[in-house]
Amino acid sequence: MLRWPSRDHMAQGSQVVKRNLLLEYDESVDAAYLTITEKPWDHQVRLDDSRGIDYAADGSVIGIEILSPRRKGVRLDGLPFQQDVARVMQAGAFRILEAAH
Repeated sequence: MLRWPSRDHMAQGSQVVKRNLLLEYDESVDAAYLTITEKPWDHQVRLDDSRGIDYAADGSVIGIEILSPRRKGVRLDGLPFQQDVARVMQAGAFRILEAAH
């Protein structure tokens, strides 16, 4: 299991939003998980067969599951925090795919 911590800062108007992401990658099954927050898990919404978003009871995103990111690359469309996800996944040497048109 490989882990990459990231401390990202994004400016939004006059506010700065600090987002701490933790990327965990299990190469034995080619699966990645991005932890957004440590809130308790409530449910998951599957975007497709390789991507799922985990939510807390209050509706906030707590994590993103990405299956086969080494073999298939990472699709950002439909994911929350796309710029943050792209930055962290690229830091882990994962290929980001262009959105289908």
